[in-house]
Amino acid sequence: MTLIMATVIGLTFLFGFGNVLALGLRLGVPAYVAPLVAPAVDLSVLGLLLGVRYLALNGASREEIRPARRLLILASVMTLALNITEPLLLNLIG
Repeated sequence: MTLIMATVIGLTFLFGFGNVLALGLRLGVPAYVAPLVAPAVDLSVLGLLLGVRYLALNGASREEIRPARRLLILASVMTLALNITEPLLLNLIG
């Protein structure tokens, strides 16, 4: 099970990396900066997921977890937006 989960996470990371790299290059971000954006966003989501899970397992109240969950939702929405923008641009612009 751990191997399957690691494989899915790795493939998701590579998919997101490719989409955000292509978007950054299309928008004119320097080639040495563009590859740094996708991992930063993905690692933020991963860190927040682990943090929220840790807090929940160690007895934190809902009020204590709420700010981290809100930040997790925001980071997830931003990750989704970054991943779908390049394909949408390709379909709209051609």
